[in-house]
Amino acid sequence: LYTTDERTNAYVAAYDVSDPTDIQFLHKLQSDNGSGAIPHNTYWLNDYLVTSYYTYGVAIYDASQPGNLVEVGNFDTSPFTGDGFNGAWGVYPFFESGRLIISDIQMGLFVLEPTYVHACWLQGTVRNADTQVPVGQATVQIIGTTSSSTTGIGGTYGTGHHEAGTWSVSVTAPGYEPATIGGVELVTGQVTLLDIDLVPLVAFTLQGTVIDAGTQEPLEGAQVHMTSTDYTYEASSGADGTFAIPGVFADEFDLIAGKWGWRTVCPDPQTITSTTGAITIELDRGYYDDFELDFGWTVNSTATAGIWERGVPEGTTYIGLQSNPGADAAADCGDQAYVTGNAGGQAGEDDVDNGHTTLTSPVFDATTVWDPGILYHRWFFNSGGSGSPNDFMRISLTDGTQTVVLEEVQTSGQSWVPREYRIADHMTPGPAMKLIVQVADLDPGHLVEGGLDRFEVVELSGVGVDGPALPGFALWPNPAQDRFHVVLAHAGDAVLEVIDATGRVVHGPVAVRGGRAEVAHDLPAGVYLARVVDGTSAVGVQRVVIAR
Repeated sequence: LYTTDERTNAYVAAYDVSDPTDIQFLHKLQSDNGSGAIPHNTYWLNDYLVTSYYTYGVAIYDASQPGNLVEVGNFDTSPFTGDGFNGAWGVYPFFESGRLIISDIQMGLFVLEPTYVHACWLQGTVRNADTQVPVGQATVQIIGTTSSSTTGIGGTYGTGHHEAGTWSVSVTAPGYEPATIGGVELVTGQVTLLDIDLVPLVAFTLQGTVIDAGTQEPLEGAQVHMTSTDYTYEASSGADGTFAIPGVFADEFDLIAGKWGWRTVCPDPQTITSTTGAITIELDRGYYDDFELDFGWTVNSTATAGIWERGVPEGTTYIGLQSNPGADAAADCGDQAYVTGNAGGQAGEDDVDNGHTTLTSPVFDATTVWDPGILYHRWFFNSGGSGSPNDFMRISLTDGTQTVVLEEVQTSGQSWVPREYRIADHMTPGPAMKLIVQVADLDPGHLVEGGLDRFEVVELSGVGVDGPALPGFALWPNPAQDRFHVVLAHAGDAVLEVIDATGRVVHGPVAVRGGRAEVAHDLPAGVYLARVVDGTSAVGVQRVVIAR
């Protein structure tokens, strides 16, 4: 049995159905290398599969070995590429002449005269060179072609090409040295057997420490994620700020680290090997979440579909409109966001249905900055159904006692929209606040999708802030009594002044030497702003509470 699945990046697949009570999957093949092209209908003709493949045109596979489908011909009827229901959506291969007729949605009728050729098959097993144990997840690629195969748990692979000749074959697998085998002869209509032994890599343990950038004190419970093309590692820092990741293989990694109440960092990709040594990660204080890490947002829903979930957005479209976002908001770490349903496919398959879904942040202390604001990017789409769309996205702020609505969105859009709100314009900033984002599908139902990304608590005050921004500095204890300490992110000299709510300097200047200072004062109880100016005229401010 041969099937297609009319979805983005889907496959033509083969199944053994000789025993209907024990159907066996054999193989699947995807044309156009994951461009998004959609296979439509496939027909079997004398051990070939002839498939209308939308924007890719028409594809012909040699199916004489159902367990190793190989593409042996194609003709692109469409000026379009990638995803979408455009191009060849029907092919008929059964004329006595052998000709094909193709119906292209935009370009009309095509009549083709194909020459059917058999494939050159390449098959074998990938094994561990030391133990001869089969290697799963190994990718075998015929170099210079798009023909490749990935091994399963048994280590076997099957691929091929439409053209005979002498080829080189590359093999890669997580945890193994890559290998290239030259001089591989492929013959039309024949199977070339090639077993491959891979040399295992030596794993090592990566050590590191996460610290507060201002105080240089260790941070407990910080999340550390490392990803490369082949590997993903995760760790959490202990009470002394240290972490250890065992079983690491050398590679170039994207590193992301963060903790709720500190700003996530994602430095440039770096090559990590057994000689890298212990690494130190510094986090600046501040509430920030781009959802690349899981900081514990909670979800409650009455809806039957389209529930809030964190992940890489799977875009969907409705009559050419972007309904679910195809990517997260730009200029942050990674590529994840919170979206309402993320199954991909058609627009109506995982949108919010028959109720509401509510996303709630962890508690944050809005009194840690002088004039706190809320910044986030949101997505809202509402269309389709019967009658005018009547659904909404409601974004609220609560201090645990009262809840205020920051905005209620009813106008549909197709992009991430940044929003910023001054908390004091809506309620008194408090130490136990939460953001609440609700998306609702009201009766009668319509297509409705929501998204949230790049949440942060920001300083909106401009009091005494002129010139370039000073790198983060730490101030503690806070609240303070008759003295507090300041530590700059660098070891340079600076000057500190304390400013009251009217912008008047009420204490200082105090010299900050070598990046550190103890500030003794006799200020009355209240809320103040500590302003630091360093030798480059860079300026930084932090809120400080004096409690007597």
